[in-house]
Amino acid sequence: MTRHTATDTRFDFAPNPGRILQRELDSRGISQAQLAARTGLSTKHVNLVIKGTAPLSADVAVTLEEILGVSAEMWLGLEAARQAQGARAERRDALAGFAEWASTFPRQLLIERGVIEQLDHGPAVAAKLLSFFEVASPHAFAKTWLEPQASYKRSQIHVIDTNLTALWLRLSELQAAELIDKAPPYDPTKLRDVAAELPRLTTQGPRVAFQRAQDLLLEAGVVLVFVAELPNTRISGVSRWIHKTPMIAVTSRYKTLDSLWFTLLHEVAHVLLHPKRSTFVDDFRANDDADAQETAANRFAEEHLIPGAYRDALLSATTTSTIRSIAHDLRVSPSLVAGQWAFLTKTWNGPIAKLRQSVDLAEALAAP
Repeated sequence: MTRHTATDTRFDFAPNPGRILQRELDSRGISQAQLAARTGLSTKHVNLVIKGTAPLSADVAVTLEEILGVSAEMWLGLEAARQAQGARAERRDALAGFAEWASTFPRQLLIERGVIEQLDHGPAVAAKLLSFFEVASPHAFAKTWLEPQASYKRSQIHVIDTNLTALWLRLSELQAAELIDKAPPYDPTKLRDVAAELPRLTTQGPRVAFQRAQDLLLEAGVVLVFVAELPNTRISGVSRWIHKTPMIAVTSRYKTLDSLWFTLLHEVAHVLLHPKRSTFVDDFRANDDADAQETAANRFAEEHLIPGAYRDALLSATTTSTIRSIAHDLRVSPSLVAGQWAFLTKTWNGPIAKLRQSVDLAEALAAP
């Protein structure tokens, strides 16, 4: 369904019902004073309606229907169209004033993500941005999308662009909308079972594994989507509740298999452990030691990737064959084990670290 905005040219003209009424009177040879006498209205009020200064009310419309035989619905339709056209004209003036706000968003990025088109400029960009965020003004955008960010649990220590964070979150909502409509009620017991199964998917190709993860999580009432990272947001993943359905969205920020699946399990943990917090926005490399909820989510992810019983063997590993052996026992990709080894030992180079598989999920999902 096409969404029309206040900048659409199809709304540039609407007939004035007063002019139509005057033509009707002229065709019947009825003066304004005579119409006033027939309707019981004052001559002044009839004149104001014809000039368009006074609205044509429902009572007047019904009276005209009885006297002239022209339906009240027709008169009211004309009046509604006139008022809507006037309101749209006022809206266009307001949008012109919002153009400066719209210019704070990177234009090319908006085009690439399908928010605006190449030919859109000024008020048209503002109109589409406001429609995209489903708000009426920049002030409403700030209240709806920027102020809540202060209360988000955000696992990162860097300065970020709040406008682009809002843009990414809205893109994730739109990406998830169809799946949310299909999602069964959230089931935490099923989600715990799915969390235990997720690491084993990593032995498959990234695209197949991710799509299988989507299916399993959906069965537990959780929607998973991928939305490519935006600059200056530093987001690796987010968990948030949309109505009563938890949504997890991930990026390919670090482009390694282990970081992607760590992020996914970290967000699953937030859904399970911290359901009263509506939104967590995460960069898994941030220092979370001061945040108990982030620490708990990290531990959940670590334990699901490498159970505690294997921790000593992992820490003492010095060869790739040991890493592969642990991965074989756990039925997971060696990349996951190598990633946890690198994180625990703070060794990001060498033969073991090179087992970490590079993955760009955007490319993987786009592949035929």
